[in-house]
Amino acid sequence: MTNTSKLLSIMVGGASLLQVAPAMAKPKAEKQTQPNIILIMTDQHTANALSCAGNPYVSTPGIDGLAQDGIRFTRAYASYPLSGPSRASMITGKMPVQLGVKDNSVGDISAEELANSMGNVAKNAGYECLYAGKWHAPLEINLPEEGTGFTKVCDMDDRVLVEKSKPFLEKKYDKPLFYVASFLNPHETCEFAREEALHYGKLDIDKEKDNYPPLPMNASIPAYYPEAITLHRHFVPRSYPTERYTDDDWRKYIYAYYRFVERVDKEIVKLVDVLKSNDLYENSLIIFMSDHGDGVGAHRANQKRVLQEEIANVPFIVKPPKSKFKGEVNETALISTNLDLYQTICDITGAGENHDQRFGKSIRPLIEGKTIKHHDEVYVETFLDGVETRGWAVIGEKHKYVVYRQFKNAEQLFNLENDPLEMQNLAPVKAYDEIKQEMRAKLYDWAVKTDDKMLRRVTSNCDDVN
Repeated sequence: MTNTSKLLSIMVGGASLLQVAPAMAKPKAEKQTQPNIILIMTDQHTANALSCAGNPYVSTPGIDGLAQDGIRFTRAYASYPLSGPSRASMITGKMPVQLGVKDNSVGDISAEELANSMGNVAKNAGYECLYAGKWHAPLEINLPEEGTGFTKVCDMDDRVLVEKSKPFLEKKYDKPLFYVASFLNPHETCEFAREEALHYGKLDIDKEKDNYPPLPMNASIPAYYPEAITLHRHFVPRSYPTERYTDDDWRKYIYAYYRFVERVDKEIVKLVDVLKSNDLYENSLIIFMSDHGDGVGAHRANQKRVLQEEIANVPFIVKPPKSKFKGEVNETALISTNLDLYQTICDITGAGENHDQRFGKSIRPLIEGKTIKHHDEVYVETFLDGVETRGWAVIGEKHKYVVYRQFKNAEQLFNLENDPLEMQNLAPVKAYDEIKQEMRAKLYDWAVKTDDKMLRRVTSNCDDVN
């Protein structure tokens, strides 16, 4: 049976997968029609840094277990590949440009936007809302004391997050639960590249040199590479201490990155055990995702911000309550993780999707097996510090178009079906002009929707950007 037929057949008597049967031990649960929602987040986690994705250089049994009990979506994209703007987008369901959040330290979520944020939506819909770990949306690392709709479980610290969550997860509530576990790792790769002290202890890997993975197949810089990226890396050495890396330095970096992934997966194993022991696994909608990815050596990239696949494409795994899925992989649905998460929370809690200047879509039809497709295309924006240059991408079923505001080779066009490693920039090739124009037009329309004045100018005068 194909993935498609499996997805479309997983309905029991036509009933929604999201109707949770009352637990025998909880008499009050008869009134509960909305499921518990568990959101598990990592930070700087690229989509294929999972053993369930076939990566032989990393072991992630905790995350793999969620994938085995649900659906792994391979075409999920962050709205902005940087923590602060990405998380602001996730919490509000809007693009960062709509919020005025341009960078980790530029802009913040207004009180008006925060009032309609996902924690307040869930709380107003009758949920008990708990938040553990990193917030960073964007100016404050830890959850603010007021205004989010969440009760703080603990500040950012992967080492104690699960233990401090236990009393909250063991407690019996007379309402459904919305619990967020937001981990830092594999973000420690940033400090590792700078040879700084790590948050959670030294990683001694020099003796593991024989086990370093090979360079990725797209480790080299391809032709017609955007000058904006090259200049950005050069002028921000704190983020990119990798400019003079040798091949062996890159192999060491990649090996370390996967160890940070394994660090956080060990905590996810513990968390899943706690959920299961407190009857919060089987009856919950569990979503696993990350705020953005990491370059992991592709195109000589570490860090984030750049609009390449390793950085913008993130893991997205969904385990529905009483899931009938077993290790499904959806390679069709285009997911805008931040925008769609918000609408999904609105939908599942019973609040109803909020389409006021919000362009995400609830994933409910996907996890109820009613469809295998979602968006026609998804959009990503960014800002390259050091050169003060914005960039945008539109990803469709087959093609991906990228444009940076300034400098040479500002446009990129890829056929992701034939070139998933993004080694062949088709933008300069005349035979692809029609596709390029179509993708530009989609970005222009998106600029109008999101009131992105700069993007309107760039896509109106795109022949001049090179």
